[in-house]
Amino acid sequence: MNDHDFMRYSRQLLLEDIAIEGQQKLLASRVLIIGLGGLGSPAALYLAGAGVGTLTPADDDAVHLSNLQRQILFTSADIDRPKAAAAQTRLSQLNPQIKLVALQQRLAARRYAPKWRKRTWCWTVPIIWSPAGAINAACVALDTPLVTASAVGFGGQLMVLTPPLEAGLLSLPVAGKR
Repeated sequence: MNDHDFMRYSRQLLLEDIAIEGQQKLLASRVLIIGLGGLGSPAALYLAGAGVGTLTPADDDAVHLSNLQRQILFTSADIDRPKAAAAQTRLSQLNPQIKLVALQQRLAARRYAPKWRKRTWCWTVPIIWSPAGAINAACVALDTPLVTASAVGFGGQLMVLTPPLEAGLLSLPVAGKR
């Protein structure tokens, strides 16, 4: 870390649980964020601000006016822009020291693994179960921790799965089944 990094991350460096060693791990980490909606967009901002070394925001949608009250990564100037491109612009303004690899595409099952090979973490907001299952399967196969979260109304949930300790989403019990 250079003097600029020490100044930028000084408040994190003061935290005993992070300190220099933890910040160096953050700077060396690689995170894929699948979905830049109400949870993915603030996650991207915080991860970029914290100094995650390589951040890959992925979304195939465009910014809509109705997104702006909850998707704080975007501004009115971003309306009709692809979310991935708008995210890359904003995140590089927030922290020009990190590497950004924006993906403007829906990650089909056959394309999951190559997008995060050698990723430290994967963050996803599963809109429907099928993609979440495929993302989870790829994370398990690549031994990549998965953070998955969702929010509806005033409620939400977050789960962290760390292979090989947890087999993933598909090993969880389904309500009404044994």
